[in-house]
Amino acid sequence: MTKKIEETYIGKNSDHFLRDIVQRPSASLRRLVTKDGISTEDIEKGLQDGTLIKKSRAEILSSLEKSACGIGLTGGGDCAGIADLLSSLGLNLDPKFTMLGVKNAGAGLVTDPKEFEEQLIIIDPLLAKDFSGQSSTPLKSARVNALKDNPTNTKANISPYNFVYGTGGDDHLGLLAGIAEAFPEKAVVGTFKSIDGDGCINGKPAQMLGFRTAMKRYQEDFWAIVQNAYTHDQTHVVEFFGRKSGKLPFEATRKFPNNFDDLPREEKRKIEEFRDGIIILVPEKPTSLQAIAQEVKRIKEQEGFCVVAVAEGFVPTDMEENAETSENKAIDSFGNVAKLSGIRHAIIAAIQKFAGINKVNELIENYTARGATPTKYDTTMGEKIGKQMAKLINGVITGGKAVVYFEGADAEKEEPTVVPLTDISNKNTLNNSDLYNDEMLRENGVFW
Repeated sequence: MTKKIEETYIGKNSDHFLRDIVQRPSASLRRLVTKDGISTEDIEKGLQDGTLIKKSRAEILSSLEKSACGIGLTGGGDCAGIADLLSSLGLNLDPKFTMLGVKNAGAGLVTDPKEFEEQLIIIDPLLAKDFSGQSSTPLKSARVNALKDNPTNTKANISPYNFVYGTGGDDHLGLLAGIAEAFPEKAVVGTFKSIDGDGCINGKPAQMLGFRTAMKRYQEDFWAIVQNAYTHDQTHVVEFFGRKSGKLPFEATRKFPNNFDDLPREEKRKIEEFRDGIIILVPEKPTSLQAIAQEVKRIKEQEGFCVVAVAEGFVPTDMEENAETSENKAIDSFGNVAKLSGIRHAIIAAIQKFAGINKVNELIENYTARGATPTKYDTTMGEKIGKQMAKLINGVITGGKAVVYFEGADAEKEEPTVVPLTDISNKNTLNNSDLYNDEMLRENGVFW
């Protein structure tokens, strides 16, 4: 087990210690972060001659004016781009403000106020720079609706601070909107992030941090699986994340991907040669297990292999319940099924029963998309959103604001849009006729 590093911070002996930290522990407390160009010898010499000093985390926190600090949380599912947003926000924040992160999002926010400081991560410029390019969220995450689970502690913990920032899907941006309503005098800024890619504001579909990275990771994995199925004349069922929307598995497995021209030669070859051997099952387009089995049989006879891509939230029309086991039906404080998986088992059983294919292999594609290294697009998107969030906080805005890229915008060429942090929803699904229609879905492999 990795030994955690003691929370000791070394910086210049000045009135601006936080801005001049040269060495400190990482957010995980598992490694040291040292400023570029600073050696161990430099640090030892500085400590000896008094130009550098050591401070503990407790000493730093006790010296801060909370009214000049802000706290933030990254709740819900983790994904690429969050760390880049945090990095950009920290590096562009007015030096008069101090950025703090709340460990484990809502779970940290509901802590007893007497112990709340133990949940805080000090984000100085050195740590903010370290965040750049990291996967997932360095603040860690949890699915806890803080205003519902313990509104008293939550409000007491937020009250002394100047601003609140955060990321989330519809649940956690909804939490931020609730915080903005409870504290109208504060700046509350947030942005969408989710590998599901299903965010909307005022009914208008928005892009989400992490979606493109997850899609790219799933896409590469899926077509490798298809190649394997072809090579061995096999039948595979691959279950993907996708609770209420099949947008992510669809975009990752579709027969004619939008990013085809940008793919490596070998990736293109696999798609061109084997696209007729796949079917895609999504929550928005239910069908029966028997129909799925017959389609798999048809493809297997025609192509010699078949790969079924299924979103975890897909519910067959001839099943009374989803394929979840009873122990997987715990509900989180946002009202969602806490764990959703298992539909692949029902599909495999149906293929064996109705198609007579005895050997059917099961595969799962899920958490790798959350911890994947960010694509250039998600990194750029996170950086630009973080910079805009800092600009709002520096300008002392009040009320809840969302910084977003709507569908159709190019984050590498355009700046994000600032909108009120209201009317958050997860309606950006394959049922959105402005983005998807039945003919296009069928052409790309969705079966119903």
